[in-house]
Amino acid sequence: MSASAEMLLEVGNIIENEIEAASGNEIFMRAQLNNKNIIEDIEVLARGNSYSAPAVINNLMAGEMIIHNHPSGDLTPSAADIRLAAKMAERGIGFAIVNNQADQIYVVVEAGSKKENKKLDKEEILSYFKKEGKLAQEIDNFSERKEQLLTAEKIINSFNQHQFDFIEAGTGTGKSFAYLIPALFYNNLNQARIVVSTNTINLQEQLINKDLVTLKRVLDFDFNAVLVKGRNNYLCLRKFKNFKKNFENDDLKIKAELFHELNDWKKQTEAGEKSEINFQLKKLIWNQIAAESDLCLKTSCPFYSNCYFMQARKAIYKADILIVNHHLLLSDARVKDDAGSADRGILPNFNHLIIDEAHNIGEIATDHLGHPLYQPLLDNWLKRLSGDKNSLLSEIREDIALAVDSDQKRLRDILDKKIIPTTQKIRDLIPQYFNELKDLIADYRDKKITVNQKLQSEMKWQEFYQTAQDLAAYLKNNFSFLQIIYENLYLGLEAETDESEMKIKSSINRCHDLIKRIEFNLEAADDDYVFWLESSYYRGSEQIVQKSAPIDAGKFLPDMLWSKLTNIIFTSATITAANSFDYFYRETGIKTAEELKVESPFDYSKQAELLIPLDFPDPGNKNFLKELVINLKKIISKSRGSTMVLFTSYRMLSYCYNNLKDELEELGIRILSQSRLSRNYIMQEFRAEYNTVIFGTSSFWEGVDLPGDILKYLVMVKLPFPVPGEPLYQAKEDLLKAEGLNPFYNLALPQAVIKFRQGFGRLIRSKKDKGLIILFDRRVKSRSYGHKFLDSLPEGCPVVELNCNKLVEKIDENGA
Repeated sequence: MSASAEMLLEVGNIIENEIEAASGNEIFMRAQLNNKNIIEDIEVLARGNSYSAPAVINNLMAGEMIIHNHPSGDLTPSAADIRLAAKMAERGIGFAIVNNQADQIYVVVEAGSKKENKKLDKEEILSYFKKEGKLAQEIDNFSERKEQLLTAEKIINSFNQHQFDFIEAGTGTGKSFAYLIPALFYNNLNQARIVVSTNTINLQEQLINKDLVTLKRVLDFDFNAVLVKGRNNYLCLRKFKNFKKNFENDDLKIKAELFHELNDWKKQTEAGEKSEINFQLKKLIWNQIAAESDLCLKTSCPFYSNCYFMQARKAIYKADILIVNHHLLLSDARVKDDAGSADRGILPNFNHLIIDEAHNIGEIATDHLGHPLYQPLLDNWLKRLSGDKNSLLSEIREDIALAVDSDQKRLRDILDKKIIPTTQKIRDLIPQYFNELKDLIADYRDKKITVNQKLQSEMKWQEFYQTAQDLAAYLKNNFSFLQIIYENLYLGLEAETDESEMKIKSSINRCHDLIKRIEFNLEAADDDYVFWLESSYYRGSEQIVQKSAPIDAGKFLPDMLWSKLTNIIFTSATITAANSFDYFYRETGIKTAEELKVESPFDYSKQAELLIPLDFPDPGNKNFLKELVINLKKIISKSRGSTMVLFTSYRMLSYCYNNLKDELEELGIRILSQSRLSRNYIMQEFRAEYNTVIFGTSSFWEGVDLPGDILKYLVMVKLPFPVPGEPLYQAKEDLLKAEGLNPFYNLALPQAVIKFRQGFGRLIRSKKDKGLIILFDRRVKSRSYGHKFLDSLPEGCPVVELNCNKLVEKIDENGA
């Protein structure tokens, strides 16, 4: 008997019986090992078919082992086995394969050392949330909330049991303290770094500048919390030195006044963060001085000891709790997944993750897993390579002059006869490439068209296809020539990395990425993705973007991120649709999780009313917008501000704005329209000025916090259904149909209900708030699905059906 087979002595018969009970198919097991490396206990986590089984790895711990069988008897690990084994190894979890008789075992990865984590004392932690607890002593007007206690208890269990949890906690629950206090206690007991991810800057700032500051005073132990920002948020001192040199040599297109403002800021800044800049600075200028991963000299940089990003990175690695946003979390996971190493990316290793504002994690993941291609991406690469006297090719020419005499002619010939002519071909082809795309989309009325067989059969696509192949071919040639220059001129030099070497490596990597994007979107052959062309505006002019996105991001997330963690808490005020987490399971790709749903502690029976005008036209009626303008004028004229109107499209928003702006301005009321102003500016002005009204779409349906009398009236124009026919939505519909599911009830309706709940939640933000919500979409009453929206309202919220002429009376009653 082999040493490995000895591992099965105590459990071989049990495993064989479990496999037999599964009809000889694959089963996925969790195994506990004793101190002699013998398996002493197994737990079947999943059962599959003859060639695969679900990998359920939510709460596995270091020192354990996962085992599955190969019914064929061939214990050679597949590529998928090796990928999963590598991920498990990062967590100290072993991986093995057995035959169906359970008398042979092949250990792919040995189990790591067991780590006995100390468990949280539930009673001790929950005492903080009681009316006589330490939070009450520190926070004015603190009140004990059973909803907060239930949430905190669930989170304590999640840490202790290493679970995946879905927690929906209504507005006002106090969920940030409910997860921060257990998280900080767990870190203090186990030195286990914890990451908290949010969607909005507002919540990040609340956590880092308010909640965690309060907990510094409340808790009996110290902790270190850091807000993590991407590298591009930091000033690069080396790039600024070159920036300053170019300005002094008149090689920089920037006003002297702006340069001196930047130079003064650089002298005064302590953190070197872009957010500290309090003057107008275009992104184009900031990018010339911002830190970049592939242009970083690391320890070879003369400014390394003073580098702002490196100082921030050191703080990250010393932190107990890291506050990030969803974009950074997913970018970090993707970089590590693509590189196949946990050492890449920004975030250090972690096993515990809390995702707040979790309702849109699937949407953000979809965006991050795409491969968009747009002209500025190519233009920026080309400009760095060849465009002025400070370009990479100019630096390469200077470096060739310093090379060994015998190499100079050969390398100069590659530069002059290969790279420069090829670069010119690329420069000529880029505008042709995008003009042909523009010409192609001009035949279609929609701003977004799916790349499918019909489109690919058209003559214009065939012409574009040839141009695209030519562009990719020239990029590949340039990639090869740059690689030759790199290997012969820079690689193997004894000197430390210099700027030219770093720049050419960056250019080669970016060139490779551009080739992949062109070919991926051109072939449009990945069945897991949808491909489309989209017309948008960039700096005032139309541009065509080639886009691609996974149809089901939940298929990728477990492998990319969830499988690497032992404990994840997903929380939001709006995760469920129709009181079910089913839609969220699909969005995240998670198979099993603990669930908790708690209502808001606010008294909606006294604080809010939902008004539904029943004599209003249906949204499909041609008079809908005309009547909307008439009624909005009446409502806003009476409320004179403290009002936000949520639209579902810019078209509707612009129509109402254009038809109301002048009349309302005559009354001294200003419309802050998202079609004209930035979101941040709108929020600042609305808080600062009376007699202002917000007209918002998309981003204003969530993440807006305007407590008190700042916002008393919320108007929702239509139910926020996704736009039918959009390429991504259509592809999701087709996928659901192929699975035998109804797209409306499994996609459109859950999305709309969740967004409706988000929009509704903008009004009541504290126990003192009071206001009216007006919904101009009578489908909630006239259609069979309407009750799904009404059933999703907070418990006790009155729903009042009335005629339009009664709306103004209601505003009077509310205290306009």
